Amino acid sequence: MKKYSLALLTSILLSTLTACGDSNLSLNEQEFSSELRALNSALYRQSDLKINELPFTEAYLERRHSILSNKLLSSNVAIHSELDYLRIQQRYPERYLPWPGNVPVITYIQEKVSTEVVDKWFLFVKSKLVEASESNIRLNRLEHQGLLEQLTSADIALQSRDDLISYLNSYKPRAMLGLHQLPNGKEWYQSKLNFYGSIKTSPNKVLANLTKLTVHDTNTVPLVMPNLHRPYILELLPDSCKRLEGLNWRDGFVNLPASVAKCKQVRKQHKMLLLTIMEVDLGLHYQGWSQQQAFVVLNSRLALNEQQAQQLIANIVYFPATIFAAYPHFLQP
Repeated sequence: MKKYSLALLTSILLSTLTACGDSNLSLNEQEFSSELRALNSALYRQSDLKINELPFTEAYLERRHSILSNKLLSSNVAIHSELDYLRIQQRYPERYLPWPGNVPVITYIQEKVSTEVVDKWFLFVKSKLVEASESNIRLNRLEHQGLLEQLTSADIALQSRDDLISYLNSYKPRAMLGLHQLPNGKEWYQSKLNFYGSIKTSPNKVLANLTKLTVHDTNTVPLVMPNLHRPYILELLPDSCKRLEGLNWRDGFVNLPASVAKCKQVRKQHKMLLLTIMEVDLGLHYQGWSQQQAFVVLNSRLALNEQQAQQLIANIVYFPATIFAAYPHFLQP
């Protein structure tokens, strides 16, 4: 009789449970949206929803996979594309970094879950970060700083919080900010370019094309200030442009490619800004630029002050490739 390892048996059991769960149902767009909003209620401000699962726990991952495995009943090509993108994202390392540094999870879950649940989640975050480090998956400097700031300012008297702070104080973030430094990071970034920018070619070819499109302008570009809670491209959409509903909590449940495709004013009003941010995005996440290199390009092209440049860089780091939702506009005659 064959002997199976504990890990293999666990894997078989989980696969069986998933197969016997509520996956492979047929859901419409609204049902998909409702399920994903409920799942991610600790990651996106939704005051009317209770917290069912905390981010990236095993229960969260199993539930997410179950939801994304369902069949989408819709003729909306944009929503099908976004669902395919979310399914692909499951294979990449984000699950090993369970607390996004730009998301105030503590604020979102306070008064919605018990102290015991928060305590267990802090223990989980620490254990996951330790596990991730052993696989060469580490927070970047901005993520690391974001978590420390949230934890030290939180009014929560828990030993697990103190232990997590202590661990992060001794933690060494990865040297660079971009995705390229993570395992399969370049492939992860390419998958984002594919979705947001409908880009099938290599990032190097995209960069060459950007160089052809860019017209250097000595005029100062007025900057709409970015924040760390949503992709910068959303700040550039005029109020007259409708935000089409999407499935991704990271994008504020807005389908970015579909929304930007309906708004040609973005390209006309912000050409230099968009093309420059695209170049910096590629530089940070694919070519391995340092923060200083990104700052030099932004400052030389857009004449930003240090605070503006640093905020823009942080947004690019937290929302890779989202700015490329405007890229197809520049390929049109």
